[in-house]
Amino acid sequence: MTDETQDSLAEGDRHAFRCSDDARSRGDRSAGTAPPARNWFLVEQDGGWAATAWAGLDVADDAKEQLEELLEDAEARLMLIRRPGRNTDEAASGRRWCVIQKQATGAPRVVWGVAATDSDLVSAAGLFADPEAAVERIADPNEGLPGPRLLLVCTHGRKDVCCAVRGRPVAARAAELWPTAVWECTHTGGDRFAGNLIVLPEGACYGGLDPDDVEGIVTAHVDGRIDPAHLRGPSGHRPPVQAAMVAAYARFAPLAFDAVTPVGHTGGADRWEVTLEVRGTGRVVVEGHTEVSEPEFLTCKAGVRKVMHLPIVDHVMITDGTPI
Repeated sequence: MTDETQDSLAEGDRHAFRCSDDARSRGDRSAGTAPPARNWFLVEQDGGWAATAWAGLDVADDAKEQLEELLEDAEARLMLIRRPGRNTDEAASGRRWCVIQKQATGAPRVVWGVAATDSDLVSAAGLFADPEAAVERIADPNEGLPGPRLLLVCTHGRKDVCCAVRGRPVAARAAELWPTAVWECTHTGGDRFAGNLIVLPEGACYGGLDPDDVEGIVTAHVDGRIDPAHLRGPSGHRPPVQAAMVAAYARFAPLAFDAVTPVGHTGGADRWEVTLEVRGTGRVVVEGHTEVSEPEFLTCKAGVRKVMHLPIVDHVMITDGTPI
């Protein structure tokens, strides 16, 4: 969460400014900054990405209106995706799409398909409300294979230069390792944390990545030993909950991504408390507060400085109050 100030960046300096370089030099905290999305709607689109996914989505206006309504009802986020280097690979006729939907219990539901028309995309988005809807489905390219199932790397240069400059080398390296799992994607949020990577369907968001980080972080994730150093948080939760979960992954390592489950959240804007269930440990309480940063330019195109409202963990305790 950010607030604006009236300070501005001089026009001459703005072209040379890189928000990710600035964030790394400041040592910006990333825990608690993952996207709020719980559900995802991915649409293949090789080019024509505008400043936002919705502005760039290549469908007729009436179809876009229907999609916006369907995804809003489903609390799902639209992401445009393409293969690294904008290369096609064994693509069916039409545009591939993917529905990723959290379930009350168990793993998220993942459905892949192909759309020949705008109406096909609208029908695909209808799967959030009607999982049995008649749509053209195709096989999940990585289901049952070792390694990650789906990796999205933000390379959205029209949104922020750092996303392209830092994201594309990360995507290229990931594609060398897991070619069918990796897609470049539109804006994930947190431009200053480029390169940004989201592991789906779990919803783990990692930031501040360089190409040399990719293999170790993704391999550890798949192997069930989360590396919290670059973990911005599990998407779909409020910032204090994300920060508390990242703290749990660090304190009780090694842990699998699904080994930490939030079961309660109380408090307000200043102080908060999150209760977690940690596999192998039991009930854990995380206490923290929200810190307001100094105003900074948080994107490469920033016209004004903004402050950040950052969730900071103060204490991690088991349920009898013993600090850990």
